[in-house]
Amino acid sequence: MFRHPFVSASGVFAGIVLFFCGGIALHAQTLLVNFGSDAGSNAFGINGWNTLIKSTAVAYTADGPGGLVADASVDEYADYQGVRGTARTFSTSERIVVTWYNRSDEIIRFTSRISFTDADQPDGGVSDGRWYTMRGFENYRDTWTEVGPHETARTMFAIRGSGTHKTDSAYALVNINLAIEWGSSDYKQYLVCDRIELYDDADITPPAAPSGVQATDATDSKIRIVWEVPTDNVGVYDYLVYVNGEVEGYSRENSCVLVFLEPATDYKIGVTALDVMQNESARSWEVTVRTAPYQGANALVSPAAVDYLGALRLPEDFAWGGESIAYRVDGDGGSSGGGAADGFPGSLFVTNLNQPENGLVGEVTIPAPEIRLAGSVDDLPVASILQTPVNIRPQAINNWEYVDIWRTGLEYLQSEQRLYSAWSIHYTVTGEKHANISCTPAAALSSGPYSGPWYVGTADQPPIDAQQSDWLFAVPDAWASQHAAGRSLVVGRCRDGGLSGLGPTLYAFAAVGNSPPAAQTTLDFTTMLQYGPVEASDNYHFPDAIDGYKHSDDWRGACWLSAGTQSAVAIIGRKAHGDNWYGYTGEHMRHDWIIADVPYYAFDETDPDGKGWRAHRRSPMMVLFDPADLAAVAEGRMASYEPQPYGAVRLDEKLFFGAEHEIFSSTYDPVDRILYVTEFVREADGALVVHAFRINASPTGIVAEVPAASTDFRLSNAPNPFHSTTDITYRLPRPENISLQIFSILGQEVDRLVEGPRDAGEYHVRFDPGSHNLPPGLYFAVMRTETTVKTALLNYTK
Repeated sequence: MFRHPFVSASGVFAGIVLFFCGGIALHAQTLLVNFGSDAGSNAFGINGWNTLIKSTAVAYTADGPGGLVADASVDEYADYQGVRGTARTFSTSERIVVTWYNRSDEIIRFTSRISFTDADQPDGGVSDGRWYTMRGFENYRDTWTEVGPHETARTMFAIRGSGTHKTDSAYALVNINLAIEWGSSDYKQYLVCDRIELYDDADITPPAAPSGVQATDATDSKIRIVWEVPTDNVGVYDYLVYVNGEVEGYSRENSCVLVFLEPATDYKIGVTALDVMQNESARSWEVTVRTAPYQGANALVSPAAVDYLGALRLPEDFAWGGESIAYRVDGDGGSSGGGAADGFPGSLFVTNLNQPENGLVGEVTIPAPEIRLAGSVDDLPVASILQTPVNIRPQAINNWEYVDIWRTGLEYLQSEQRLYSAWSIHYTVTGEKHANISCTPAAALSSGPYSGPWYVGTADQPPIDAQQSDWLFAVPDAWASQHAAGRSLVVGRCRDGGLSGLGPTLYAFAAVGNSPPAAQTTLDFTTMLQYGPVEASDNYHFPDAIDGYKHSDDWRGACWLSAGTQSAVAIIGRKAHGDNWYGYTGEHMRHDWIIADVPYYAFDETDPDGKGWRAHRRSPMMVLFDPADLAAVAEGRMASYEPQPYGAVRLDEKLFFGAEHEIFSSTYDPVDRILYVTEFVREADGALVVHAFRINASPTGIVAEVPAASTDFRLSNAPNPFHSTTDITYRLPRPENISLQIFSILGQEVDRLVEGPRDAGEYHVRFDPGSHNLPPGLYFAVMRTETTVKTALLNYTK
């Protein structure tokens, strides 16, 4: 952190001024240029730096301390002022500070740009160079500064030694341009540029590493940790919490609650401290904390009940699509047709290219998925097209005035032989609401009729577009009749930035039956989940929110899961970790108000879609809600923001093919208990991959370990990671013919440990990679029986 400078009574610095406290120099500041009330009163502070840079669009004024101000008609880039001279080397201990005076009677929020290489305006002109966003003088995290009427304020830029703002080099000029959000240049005529100074007190010293990290509470899905406040030369601003080496939590206090952890699992936790200049400390000593055994009720799907079955790829027709999928139980011949021979009956409805004129819907087969860790999407089995993608939207939806990206929900109702659809657009930042629910016969999508659209609730009342239509799924008819007035279709969304509320939403409405109502009419709805409003948050405190809420959470799918007598509502997507901000991932560049870099950096690797709500990290995840809680909301016995997930499944990132693990949609086959989740793979030309997971019925709650009486299959290994050998444990609830194979990360079989019939019970077998001359790396243990598949990742290290 930097120290606040002393400003002399005269307001003028000529040369270098040193400040001492008890004989110790605190900092030095050097005048680059002090703009006077006319050309004759300009002052310079560095020998050889006395050539003025001045736009014709700025003029001298005596208002306040005097200086340069833009004229009333100036555009976003035409005003600039600065100084140039002989080349000098700027270092990371230095920062440029610009002082501004507000000569108006209003509060003005602004920022400014700085260039070391461009001698005229940022965009256009005869000189080219890169311009960087200046930051808040009090807090370098802020990209804006607020100044009151007839007051002064400062913007500053710290010389950086790495990243996109690397500027520790030799330059012969410093040039400043004023920036107002959205190019609103009218305010420029009121902000006087008083002076530009060079401070050599930039804080490059990180805080000390936090100490005393300990867990004060651990449940089956949460861990609360505390630590001692570390020392810093000025003070600590915030903290990052690392779990197993990755950023997980964020706090501005010396405590944090980690959420959505898996039961009976060890987590290594460490903490770093950051100051206001974003200097990060070394990590604290890590502590290992184990979550409690699973505490869920017997009626709930256990987080441990999810097995990975593999992946398949959709045809090229669906590249850059996958906003929604829906399972059709009687598709491709159903359970008795040719499509069922491989154990994956039915078909999938899928949306294609996600652009205004597309978002069409087709139908595909489901080939048996295969496990291809770290392989290419081209190696996956490819679905075949049953129905070519067509536009199934009613004309009233096609006539919407503006669509940037479709957000879509699909659900097939076998009882009606219809495909229901829900439509919205991504860029929903107002309270706009459309009639957006429709349906069409599923057997021939190209023929229609396309019934609807209908409103969910009245046209001028919530839920608005931002709160619905990113998912659509059915709940059991019996549950809907008992708790939701027979409304068995559920629509919802989690719009980033809190525009859907501080978490995902769920609203139930009734299927239209054999006599659909007239278009633009209202479908009554029952709220099942709705968290608090974004207006109540300050982007750090989130009242009435889902646990661990971040504006950058990316929940994109939802399903009702069932396995035997167990059930859950799953919300699926990517959970944001660390801090959240609006802007760019590159250098954690915040766009809370404006980023004024010119030209904008092409953050192709970190931000291929441009700016948006960002976080330090996102990970693929599924959170599970108790249907009893949702029933309590539907019946008015619980507030809509009260239900919280009872558990979570952290989907292994190694299963995904794209670096961003981008989940777009999901659907569930309740007969064969298969959850299908789409992954959008940007690196593979927008290929759409479908991952398959089996949801198993299993004992829940705290139960004794009785292998022979257990009703679930288990597969695990220890130690893991391992240096020489590892012991693989598998458990069978009944006699089975099984195979236990080891695959490389490329999907090649490297060992077969078990083959043949086994009685019920628990077994142990040792895997020795050295006996096969296998290199260190990741391997995959796969246990197959006649009824299930279990997998485990093995980490062989040296």
